[in-house]
Parts: sequence; structure tokens; C-alpha cells
Amino acid sequence: MSDVKLARTIQRFKAKIDTGSYYEAHQTLRTIVNRYVKSNQFKEAIDLLYEGSLILIKNKQYASSSDLITYLITVYEQFNISPSEGDYKLKLIELINSLPSNETSLPDLAKQIIQWSRNDIDKFGDNELHHVFGVKFLKAVQDEVEDDQLEISKEIKSEDDRYKLFTIAELHLILGTYNSVPLYVNYLYKWYEASSESDVDPGLFLSRAIINYGYLKNLKFIKDARDIFITKLITKHTSYEESSRIYYYEKFPLLTFLQLLILTLEKENSTNKFLKLYDQYKPLLKAYEILPSIEYLGKVYFNVSLGSANNQGNLLSSLMGDLFK
Repeated sequence: MSDVKLARTIQRFKAKIDTGSYYEAHQTLRTIVNRYVKSNQFKEAIDLLYEGSLILIKNKQYASSSDLITYLITVYEQFNISPSEGDYKLKLIELINSLPSNETSLPDLAKQIIQWSRNDIDKFGDNELHHVFGVKFLKAVQDEVEDDQLEISKEIKSEDDRYKLFTIAELHLILGTYNSVPLYVNYLYKWYEASSESDVDPGLFLSRAIINYGYLKNLKFIKDARDIFITKLITKHTSYEESSRIYYYEKFPLLTFLQLLILTLEKENSTNKFLKLYDQYKPLLKAYEILPSIEYLGKVYFNVSLGSANNQGNLLSSLMGDLFK
């Protein structure tokens, strides 16, 4: 499609939108795109879908725009367009960023877009796209909390629903970029601060990041998560002792364990140290219900089989399976 022809088509599309004929505009654009797809004019189809989606979003026609974005992904797949080609991925990022965080189609769009981005190198999907969706879903969680606090939400979600939404955000953030780490960890720290139990061990919240990044064997993100969380903690909770990069709080043994675990994971030939640490803290880990996860890390890093470690082997795959259902 020439630039002139595209401009004319978009102008006619806008004219229908301006008169409130949203459905007619949407269906007409799909019909034109269908013709381009059938004639293998994929660039023209992509340009039209992209421009049409943006216009619909600006007019708050989110359901229709999501439909066009879904069609755009289908065109990408049909013509074997990869995330590394041209500005195709950037188009999707712009469109997703333009949608409101509470748009109901976002979970389905996330599944479709991440599925499209998977390949032999990025078996879990493109990191930047994961980051975009992680930010969106985390914003949705935070908006829900603020609405509840201000009592302005017409349909307040239950705590369970909000937690499910957070687990979706969490999955995308742990598979995201280095920019995802502070967003994820800062939220975990806020969650800790908001806990109704004032004496709760902050390690319970930090453990989510350490275990999740541990499954991915991403030591850099593990250490970044620790540093971000600990820096916030010691600023407000000053009754600690520091020795050899470990911050000890008498009433926070799980936090101590996690710091020792990280030092163990980052050193080679530390199997014996890991086993000693495991034996010492096993009752505590069991009490906090993270023992199987730690046993699995022992399998991944040190090839030691402990307890139910084998049952944890497909945990991350299970999470990804939920994402791609």
C-alpha cells in the first residue's frame, strides 16, 4: 500500500469513527486487511492494522482495538515475522502500552504475543515483551489496591482475585529485563510493609524473587533483588548486625538464610556448604512452606536430590504452561 493510499484509507476510517460508527469502521478495516493478506501484501496489512488499532484506542474502543491487535499477531505468524525484524515488535509494544492496565483483553493478548515471540533462543518468549506485560499487570494490581483504599471501586475484587493478578504480573516480571527487577522487588517490599503482622519475617517476601530467579539460574538478578530489598530494609530497620555482607536480624532467620543461600549459589564447589545450610534451616523452610523450592535449587545448582526435589522439577514449566493455555 502506497503512503498515499494508506493515508486515504485511514482518513475514511477516521471519518467513520468521528461519526460514532465504530462497528462499521472496525469491520470495514478488517475487510480491507483480509484482501491484503490474501494477496500476500503483509506490510500493507500490518500498517493498516497498526494505525487502525491506535485510532480505536484513542477513541477508547478497547475491545475493537484488541481485536485488531490479535489480527496483527496472526499476520505476524502467518508471514513468519520474528520479534527481531524491523520495528514489528515495537509496534506491539506501543499498542500494548496505549491500552489501560485494566483492559480485560490483556491476559489473552499477553498469551498470544508471548507465544509469537518464542523461539529456540528465547524459549520463554521475548524479555522486553514480558517486561511490558509485567508492568501492565502490576499497575492493574496497584490500581485495585488504591481503589479499595479510597472506596471508589464499583466492583472490588477479592483478595484471591488480586493475588491471581499479581502472580501473572510476577511471572512476566521474572522473565523480563533488568528494568523489571526493581519494579518487582519494590512491590515485594511494599507488600512486606503492608503486612498486618508487624513481626513477619521479610525473608518470606524476598524469597519469592530469590526462588523465581533461582529457577532461571539468573544470579545477577538474584543479587540485584537482594541488594534492592536489603537496602530498603536496613534504612528503616536499624537493629541489625553486619558481617561479611550479611545483615543479621535476630527475629528474621529466613532473611539470614536467604543471604547465606545466595553466597552459596554464586560459589562453585559449594555442595557441602549448601547441604549444611539446608540441614540447619530445614525446619524453618518447612514452616514457611518453601522447602521443596529450596530442594529443587539444590538439584539445579549442585545436582543433589533432597526430599521432594524431583516433584519441583517442572514448576517453572507449569507456570509457563498456565501462561500459554
